[in-house]
Amino acid sequence: MEYKINNFKEKIDQIEINNGLGLTAILSNFGAGVYSLKLDGEPLILEFSDFQDYMYSAGFHGKTLGVVAGRLKGDGYIKGKEYHLKNDPDKNFSLHGGNQNSISYRPWKYSIRESNKKLSVIFRITTKNNENGFPGKANLTVTYEFSKTSNTFKIWFKATTPSEATFVNFSNHMYFNFNNSINLDDYYLKMNCDKVAITDPYLLITGVQDITKALDFRKSSKLSPRMDWIEKHDFKKTIDDTFIFDGDERRISLKGNGIQLNMKTDFTSMNIYVDNSLSGGKFINFEGNNLRRAIALEPQNFLLNEDEIVLTKDKVFKNYIEYKFKKVN
Repeated sequence: MEYKINNFKEKIDQIEINNGLGLTAILSNFGAGVYSLKLDGEPLILEFSDFQDYMYSAGFHGKTLGVVAGRLKGDGYIKGKEYHLKNDPDKNFSLHGGNQNSISYRPWKYSIRESNKKLSVIFRITTKNNENGFPGKANLTVTYEFSKTSNTFKIWFKATTPSEATFVNFSNHMYFNFNNSINLDDYYLKMNCDKVAITDPYLLITGVQDITKALDFRKSSKLSPRMDWIEKHDFKKTIDDTFIFDGDERRISLKGNGIQLNMKTDFTSMNIYVDNSLSGGKFINFEGNNLRRAIALEPQNFLLNEDEIVLTKDKVFKNYIEYKFKKVN
């Protein structure tokens, strides 16, 4: 296992990691995120040609999402107290903790620890009371653990608060695209989710329903026929949905273009976004503006369950996501 630190600019660093088995990564303390991820030199995620573009991309590429991943209603009550989140103009929700004012677009403090079995990069940040309208303070820690014995890494998310109550819901927003795929049509997805969230036109979650045929990935399913149907019949024109796992064993498999990703997590739900945005930005491993260019797999806690996202002084939130990569035929 090797690592080195490159300073990009004041207070913003890149941490290059090579596990010696084929998995390499470039993390950054800006957004506690993943800039680059490769297996045997082949890219696993969309990687910007310019690091500055990665830092300020509107798509949250590779970033830790928080303080609340997803769309949270702008006005409401937490433990009986009224709150008003600072939203984008003309929107009634907060996206990923405040969009580009969120912790995804700020430098975090960090440290590095190494043991016989793993290398850990620990990012820390503390939010202020009423930051982006969120009540209370939160002490947040995001730890990347890279195995020395397999092409595996974990992300651990931890949160505490000295306040009466605040919101916390983590995730990560890597966009997976294996080996310079021109699209994800031939990819296969599998996960044990039997329910999916109901949303309003703003994609705010309003309820839960049994999984629909187009979104049922309990058996390994090819993406292209699902996407064909969704682009014709769903107002979102893509998969941008929150799925609920059907038990304590929460596993996800994504296979395509010679690579398989196996994930597991203890988060209770999974938001999936297939990138049909055609948004700007130049990537080293993707040219043009093809639809279905990448998929974001974002395990997180379920926003309608208050116990999973409301943090109080007597609680500690701790969750993980594990990513394991291998080559396949």
